[in-house]
Amino acid sequence: MIIKIDVLAVGAHPDDIEVGTGGLVAKFINQGLKVGVVDLTAGEMSTNGTTEERRLEAQRAAQILGVAWRKCLGLPDRDVSLIKKNIQALVEVIRESRPQLILCPYWEDRHPDHVNAARLVKEANFDAGLKRFSHHLSAHRAKYIWHYFLSRSVEPQFVVDVSEFYEKKRAAIMAHQTQFGESLQQSETFLNTGPGSMLAIVESRDRFYGAITGCTYGEGFITTAPLAVKNPTYFMGV
Repeated sequence: MIIKIDVLAVGAHPDDIEVGTGGLVAKFINQGLKVGVVDLTAGEMSTNGTTEERRLEAQRAAQILGVAWRKCLGLPDRDVSLIKKNIQALVEVIRESRPQLILCPYWEDRHPDHVNAARLVKEANFDAGLKRFSHHLSAHRAKYIWHYFLSRSVEPQFVVDVSEFYEKKRAAIMAHQTQFGESLQQSETFLNTGPGSMLAIVESRDRFYGAITGCTYGEGFITTAPLAVKNPTYFMGV
């Protein structure tokens, strides 16, 4: 069931949120904000794991992070396209949950679904605010969109200290055991094997972002619009 939330975290696949912004999600929840998660696809094209296994893993990860709800839109994996029905599906989630902030992937990445997820969020959030786009649910547009990084990144506009919640982020990632675990039944992939694996990229990047901002672990974000600061003294503690 979808309920009203403060933050909507959108990923193309069931593990994207945990990898890109799991620390911030946990931090928001600790601060009393309600966070909902939308997986655009079920990740059915993954080398390892069935869709049922991935669904159960996503549920376990959601419980670890403490999100209000998690929903899969069921779009085709490797076909997160900007067609009307896909936009409409995400519009309905935005209108029903009415977030102020949407988290979604950075618009440049090795995986085309991540790129298209960023585009889909932009399209859907805009249309969700148009009264005449659809008469199903009242119009609502999130005020902010923050992009998190997956396998590609650039210099972030800001970094959030997630050190206190990093073990929770790591546990939520490893809840996706079919993708990041190692066993005789699993094939070696970019996600789980080698010094250049996704796990290695995430850990080293989060440590680097932490190091350059004076903390142990940090998650970086970028926006397409300037951040308006009403009280500049907030930055005195940075």
